[in-house]
Amino acid sequence: MLGNITLSEEERTALFVRMLGKVGQHSSIGRNFTCQCGKHIFIGEKTIINDNCTLMDENYIYIGSKVLIAPHVQFYTATHPVCFEERFVEDWNENSGELFFRTKALPITVEDEVWIGGGSIVLAGVTIGRGSVIGAGSVITKSIPAHCVAVGNPCKVIKWLKPNYNIRPLEEKDILEMQHLFRSTVLNVNLKDYTKEEVADWASCGDDLLHWKELLSQHHFIGAFDEQGKMAGFSSMNKGGYLHSMFVHKDMQGRGVATQLLSEVEKMAKAYGVTEITSEVSLTAKSFFEQKGYKVVKSQKCRANQLELTNFVMCKRLF
Repeated sequence: MLGNITLSEEERTALFVRMLGKVGQHSSIGRNFTCQCGKHIFIGEKTIINDNCTLMDENYIYIGSKVLIAPHVQFYTATHPVCFEERFVEDWNENSGELFFRTKALPITVEDEVWIGGGSIVLAGVTIGRGSVIGAGSVITKSIPAHCVAVGNPCKVIKWLKPNYNIRPLEEKDILEMQHLFRSTVLNVNLKDYTKEEVADWASCGDDLLHWKELLSQHHFIGAFDEQGKMAGFSSMNKGGYLHSMFVHKDMQGRGVATQLLSEVEKMAKAYGVTEITSEVSLTAKSFFEQKGYKVVKSQKCRANQLELTNFVMCKRLF
């Protein structure tokens, strides 16, 4: 523990440079800093670790550049088996030189430009992605992705800060990926609002490749792609202001995909000179569109393939 307040800032920094694995330029560590080993802690440039922080570094702790860590934040790389029988050594021999309990340590990584709020606890094996914000008092039990706000115990994502998917027009070569995404989304995501029979009937609407070609000829489809080039979602707009499709991959829900796609198709509508967008929206998507300023015109039953499913005609005025 380093709590000697009589040291100058230069002396403290020099001491940390010798004690820790690495301390980058223009980085600082506040008073009452506690660590286990020190040599396992690596800190990037322009990073601030505030007062009363604890970094128990039985394994490596990597903290990036331009990271802000508020007071009373704790890092714990050690963990133990949850089951009592596994956690303690049966018939332990005090002369064996071994501990009477079992433990292991996993590394913790905080990527660049992260802000961790006061009193938060970061547990073993966690990675906090670049640019994310952790709310004060959170307990981070699992890794947090980049560019989000996450809070709570256990810490969960509540907001995405930087949806930045590659948007491009879709062509016939993309139909198979569109088809797969559509089917997977309907069968998994929409299942929470429709019966198994209804989603199966709805998903079957995408089986015909000729139907997809026809849709592409009638609407301007765009896709959102992640850094690996995988389609995260797609949407569409036509010259009459009709938004035909909005589907997001089942594994990309809540990550800003639909928000970015909707922004792009609304720009397309404005470019067409449209003053009002209309769409037929599922029970699942209704709340999302309402949050984006769309109003329900009417509820209706619409035939998918063999069955009639409930959806909503919604519209939004463009100004």
